[in-house]
Amino acid sequence: MIITRIDQQKRDKSRYSVYIDGEFAFGLIMEDIMYFKLRVGEEIPEEKYRYIMDTTVYIKAQDTAIKYIGYKMRTAKEVRDKLSEYSEEVIDKVMDFLEKYEYIDDELYCEKYIEETVRLKPKGKLLIKQELKARGIDDDIISKALDEADIDEQAQAEVLLMKRYEDFANMDQKELARVYGYLGRKGYSYGVIKAAVSSLAEKGI
Repeated sequence: MIITRIDQQKRDKSRYSVYIDGEFAFGLIMEDIMYFKLRVGEEIPEEKYRYIMDTTVYIKAQDTAIKYIGYKMRTAKEVRDKLSEYSEEVIDKVMDFLEKYEYIDDELYCEKYIEETVRLKPKGKLLIKQELKARGIDDDIISKALDEADIDEQAQAEVLLMKRYEDFANMDQKELARVYGYLGRKGYSYGVIKAAVSSLAEKGI
């Protein structure tokens, strides 16, 4: 294994990317590069490579991940993205550690995300699902969490409509189109919107 490049990183000027045989291997601060006597064009023994990967690099990646999830809950994909500067080998090892000790749990993340959304900023299941998918959570996990969640979409939709519109019984087609568009953007299905509008009209609101 030959060290082919050592480049200063753009995002963190204190760290340097080390390439072995033309491929990115790991990132280190200059003090570590000097300590391990890493020089371009020279061979790095397998024993030294493994030691660096299993100690210095892994510990730094683990520390980065723990600090990242310390601010708030994160999905597995968000943590992987945060560790993108590391090799897949190191990322997998860190993820195994985090999952083993339950630092990350996509099922729990879904549950808490849905609870908070319903409490603070109600929106339809379609939009919630879209937002969770964007965070890298599997469809099966999302669907299970939504099925188990206590969400009354029609009641939510009615509250949102009462805050924004009046006289549902006498709306013309243009006004109804705006209503459907508004709730559609909030993630409510056509059936839920229709039921909410009909309910408010029947109540004479």
